[in-house]
Amino acid sequence: MTMDRDELIRKLNLMRGSDLPVPPPRAPENTEETPPPAGGTLAEESRRRLQERLGLMQGADWAARREEEARRVAVGDYEVDRVLGGEVIGDDASAFFLLRREYPLEHFHGAFSLGAGLESRGAHLALAACDESLAGADPREAVFMDTETTGLAGGAGTVAFLVGMGYHADGMFRVDQCFLRDYDDEPAMLAWIAGLLSRFKTVVSFNGKSFDLPLLRTRFVQHRMPCRFDALAHLDLVHAARRFWKRRLSDCSLGNLEREVLGVRRHGDVPSHLIPERWLEYLHTRDARPLEGVFYHHRVDILSMVTLLGALSSRLDRPEGSEFDHDEDQLSLIRLHFREKRYDQVLAAGAEWLRRDAPPPLRRECLEMLSLAGKRRGRWEETEAFLDQWHAEFPADAAGASELAKHLEHRARNLARAERVCRETLALLDASPSGECAGAGELRGRLARIRRKLGGLWGGADADAGGD
Repeated sequence: MTMDRDELIRKLNLMRGSDLPVPPPRAPENTEETPPPAGGTLAEESRRRLQERLGLMQGADWAARREEEARRVAVGDYEVDRVLGGEVIGDDASAFFLLRREYPLEHFHGAFSLGAGLESRGAHLALAACDESLAGADPREAVFMDTETTGLAGGAGTVAFLVGMGYHADGMFRVDQCFLRDYDDEPAMLAWIAGLLSRFKTVVSFNGKSFDLPLLRTRFVQHRMPCRFDALAHLDLVHAARRFWKRRLSDCSLGNLEREVLGVRRHGDVPSHLIPERWLEYLHTRDARPLEGVFYHHRVDILSMVTLLGALSSRLDRPEGSEFDHDEDQLSLIRLHFREKRYDQVLAAGAEWLRRDAPPPLRRECLEMLSLAGKRRGRWEETEAFLDQWHAEFPADAAGASELAKHLEHRARNLARAERVCRETLALLDASPSGECAGAGELRGRLARIRRKLGGLWGGADADAGGD
């Protein structure tokens, strides 16, 4: 039995394009506003595409529309320079498309201004990156780089079809987006990038050490062109972000940091996994309208790197401030100081942090760092106080008991108390249903050694007879 078209549409619960509701416009939130596509509003464009996919444009209207679209594509009405603006850089032999945007330093991207990121101190960059070579770096003399590529595998077959560089220029923050209209554009684009890079001393990226810069370096090598990436100091923000926020945020992707740290909300964005497809579709159709969201996604990535640098710097500038309301974030900073052997900062910040009502695992970690920092600075009274607190809060912790006993044995010369600490902790471990734990063997060995020393001092008298 044959079913007419309207009946089929009704049974499939499909709506005609004219029946589709138009959602009310939504105001942007602390980020760059997405321009409407060429040829109408977002709602109209969405409705048109849905109509085409469902085949609901009728007869001659549909055919006429398709013919007009084909004509406009043929004459280049939807080429990237006409859709997005910008300009074509180069000559007839080799050229590429460049889109430039400029933002005042007072422009807020989420909760932070671009100027806050560019005013970050070199000392903060060095600490966040654990790289002293960045101590003299100035973000106003740095270039923020990001790429969009044909894949994530890397290697010679992966192409960076969109390369973005953000930098301070003439009192503004400028974002240059270099785009390949075809594979033949690559030499011209790389030559232009090399010329721009010669102006800077530092490059800032997000996962650029592992992906973006090695990929670009490969492209330069394939075209037998010099590349000066190795001459630039490099701050990779992904590693700095993980040092600060991974303890609290298991996902330290740029998108999640935007939501959880920067307060950035994207509108009209294209998901990362769809971006290579959009470029390949453009190569086939020469219709750049679907690329608007790609350029927006890429530009927001660069702006977010700037404000992420500002967020890092503000936390290092005011470690006691509201930015550290989370226990995990504050402890991450203390851990960073410890890693960099800044033991005075560890002792000061750690003692203050212990005033918090933090979860036991975090408190244990902090007490361990404090006792080790005190020992390495030779501040023995503080060391013993932190060891005592560690043992008092975690009496069944073999590592804490061992460290305290070691201090009492060798530094405080209090063998009787050292013996009692070992004995009491081992009694708790023996009574625990979990049984033997890591460090218990070492603690038993320490107890035996202390008892031998006590026996020698007291002629074999019972160790329990002594006092503290």
